[in-house]
Amino acid sequence: MIDAPDRRSFVRSVPKAEIHLHLEGSVGLETLLGIARSRGDSTDKEARSRFVALYAHRDFPDFLQNFRRLCAEIRRPEDFARIATDLSRGLQEQNVRYAEVFCSPIIFRRALGLPATEIMDAVSGAARLREGEGGPRLRFLLDGVRQFGPGAMEEVVQDALACRGYDVIGVGMGGDEKAAPTRDFAEPYRQARRAGLRTTVHAGESDGPRSVWEAMEVLEVERIGHGVRAVEDRDLVKVLRDRGTPLECCPTSNIETGSVSDWERHPIKHLHEAGVAVTVNSDDPAMFGTSLLDEWDRLMSRLGLTAAQVLAIGVRTVRSTFLPAEESQALAEEMMRAAGRLGVVA
Repeated sequence: MIDAPDRRSFVRSVPKAEIHLHLEGSVGLETLLGIARSRGDSTDKEARSRFVALYAHRDFPDFLQNFRRLCAEIRRPEDFARIATDLSRGLQEQNVRYAEVFCSPIIFRRALGLPATEIMDAVSGAARLREGEGGPRLRFLLDGVRQFGPGAMEEVVQDALACRGYDVIGVGMGGDEKAAPTRDFAEPYRQARRAGLRTTVHAGESDGPRSVWEAMEVLEVERIGHGVRAVEDRDLVKVLRDRGTPLECCPTSNIETGSVSDWERHPIKHLHEAGVAVTVNSDDPAMFGTSLLDEWDRLMSRLGLTAAQVLAIGVRTVRSTFLPAEESQALAEEMMRAAGRLGVVA
């Protein structure tokens, strides 16, 4: 294991990609206070204390409530542009070259009547402006909310089709994995596939391995969001390995929500060594006090992976993007060259 200064040099020097990252969960405290101030709301000590509470979670249901409360503070297209700009700057500082970002316009249409096209115009416009200034390339997946039901997920698919001009490439679904049967969402996912949208779904995070089986067999998704509870089913681990289905792993998130009880029990190392296509991501970085740099570092410092193993997971993350093969290959090669200059070989 390399020591701390060398770890930080390694994780900063290697270009990276991220494929499980929620726009709304990237909103830090100061950004949230700035949004409130910009619309004339008080940001006194009481307001700050109320906002601070959104970043501490007792368990997974408590996190979902905090996520909902945070979203209630985002109300205008210009708020989304500000958030996308801040996210892009933060990713650039981490040497993240490419990210696929979840956005949940369905939440804001239900609460405020904001059309997805207005939200994604603001988000994509800000991201493109930052890319022109040297920032990372961002593309977007519209994220449904399982507890809203299959009708709302059909709306998400239609929104994704309407927003393709705003760098929207696919759909996912988060929320409470136990809120509704997976089979209820089979038709919206069929519609998405037929239309050429890329697909993923949260499974195997708060629910068990059955949810991962259903994600693959019923929804036929290309990637699994989280998926770490697959480790509880040996047959499932073998199927994931043989199919090469990527798991969008987010270790700190799992610890913060209690989906995994402690670092010693996190299964990402076991899954990687079993040949499963694990990737590493930050999920809701501001809400969990993390970043992709932190996730790479914790794979070594908390979970005992070698730098070579972390590089392999980072390369796997790039190869699991929805980029064209030649673009993902070019970024993977750049990663390996950068790591090689530090003496790390996957």
